[in-house]
Amino acid sequence: MKRPLTIDEVLALQYFGMENSGILKMHLNTFEKLLNENPILEEYLDKANSVLDRQEEAGVISYVWTDAEFPEKLRKIGNDCSPIIHLKGNIGLLNERNAVAVIGARAADKEGNEVAYKLGRKYAQEGNVIVSGLALGCDTSAHKGCLDVGGKTMAIVGNGLDFCHPKENKWLEHRILQDEGLILSEQPFGVKANPSRLVARNRLQAAMLKAVILAQCPEKSGSLHTMRFARKYGKESLAVKFPVVTSTNAGNHTLLTQLSSTSGKPLATPILLNTL
Repeated sequence: MKRPLTIDEVLALQYFGMENSGILKMHLNTFEKLLNENPILEEYLDKANSVLDRQEEAGVISYVWTDAEFPEKLRKIGNDCSPIIHLKGNIGLLNERNAVAVIGARAADKEGNEVAYKLGRKYAQEGNVIVSGLALGCDTSAHKGCLDVGGKTMAIVGNGLDFCHPKENKWLEHRILQDEGLILSEQPFGVKANPSRLVARNRLQAAMLKAVILAQCPEKSGSLHTMRFARKYGKESLAVKFPVVTSTNAGNHTLLTQLSSTSGKPLATPILLNTL
């Protein structure tokens, strides 16, 4: 039986532009044929080895989907699975069963940020790892609420771990790592966040948890991508219910009033403000 693809081979295929689903299905003999037919792939192998060496020197650990340490929660999402993940911090959180995402808009209002902070505190105190995306607004508030009560938090980001996106949250990234948290990305060193990568990382957030909670977002928000992925993967979906609908919380209202075409139930379970 031939060996699985090595981590440098997987990364080289990503540099080559192959989609994740193609990498996940690839066997060694197919890779070797591709290598013989495309000399540039040899250059990508050299680049991959160089980047992986830099990451290792910086304390970043990388796993491919065939590694025993790779989280089963990601494998379960099939073709949506990332073939490689890069990690900095407490890798023990990878297999934590009690993980809850608290998400929301970057431009949340004061009430939305307070809600995200309280949710981060509440669920951390109940023994959950708090997952979010290190963005400004609700993500920052949720991470901070968790850390302020001594909880553990995981940030899933859309950039290489040699950057902090946004740069304003470098302090928060440092605090997460200092307090035995974890930063996870499917992007290698040198890759900056962009809108498509931020949307893509939302599926990883949804895969890594048992429930996702929407603190606050408008009608159009990247947070709603995470909520859709959570439903796709069969995760519990919750959203804060605000007594007055405004432009900043209209996304919550939509989730709580729209019905699923299959179950006839709302797309999310409400969390009432007076319970926080």
